[in-house]
Amino acid sequence: MKRIIHSVDQKQKIFYMIYDGRKIGFYLTNRLSKTFFPYLSKGVLIDFEIAPKMKRIGKYSFYQVAHFNQIISLSPYIVHYDLFKLRHDMRDVLNKHKYYLFIDFEMTMPGYHDTDFKPEIIQVGYVLAEARGPIIHSDGYYVLPKERTTLSKRTKKFLKLDEEQFFMDATPYDYFYSNLEKLVKKYQPKLVVWGKNDLTALNDSYEIHEKEKLTNDYDFIDLLKLHKDYYNLKDDLGLFKAYKTYFEVDFVQEHDAKDDALVTKYVFDSFLDYM
Repeated sequence: MKRIIHSVDQKQKIFYMIYDGRKIGFYLTNRLSKTFFPYLSKGVLIDFEIAPKMKRIGKYSFYQVAHFNQIISLSPYIVHYDLFKLRHDMRDVLNKHKYYLFIDFEMTMPGYHDTDFKPEIIQVGYVLAEARGPIIHSDGYYVLPKERTTLSKRTKKFLKLDEEQFFMDATPYDYFYSNLEKLVKKYQPKLVVWGKNDLTALNDSYEIHEKEKLTNDYDFIDLLKLHKDYYNLKDDLGLFKAYKTYFEVDFVQEHDAKDDALVTKYVFDSFLDYM
């Protein structure tokens, strides 16, 4: 629906439009109102989609806004939001890099009574490839936490770890750091993650192990956020739910970092194909 706003109710986060000679109200969810309501005022041109449900506020029922396509002030002319341009720019950004490092971490989890806890990377998985291209390098292994000789029950249960075997197989953090440094220096890849947790965990690991940062936040692409922005999703989307959507195949998540990194590449490639 594309119309000019007739009036706005700031308190209720509702805007009104004239449609077929009638004044009709539309309300925004808290999520949408935080982002878009500051741009909504009388005379603003908006293009938006309506959700199938309505909400009763006081004596009246209002249509729910599903998402906006465009928000444009006409005097002066200012494009506040353009979903179509956003999608186009997103596609250009994802296509302009030659190498991508799809990376995933599994982290320690606090014990049931821990109060002061910072998660540490204990498993890494990464896949280096060109966009929609062949895999150049992939690897995955356990990483020793710093000054920790035991894992919490929650960690072992969630990752299905045998603690004794873990400490026998795990490599020092320096091994991971050195491998990452070589890949970053040789290929200058964009690092692709699913959600912010992996980015936070990597940044924390530099601090925990007293290492110089090999990456900056702008080196990363959060594929989950891109999906939410592109498809106007209200809630977070699970990586394996995205995989199932693209490939129409169930894939049981085993919380294995190498598998998750590979699935991230598959989802990334399918996302580019869709765009």
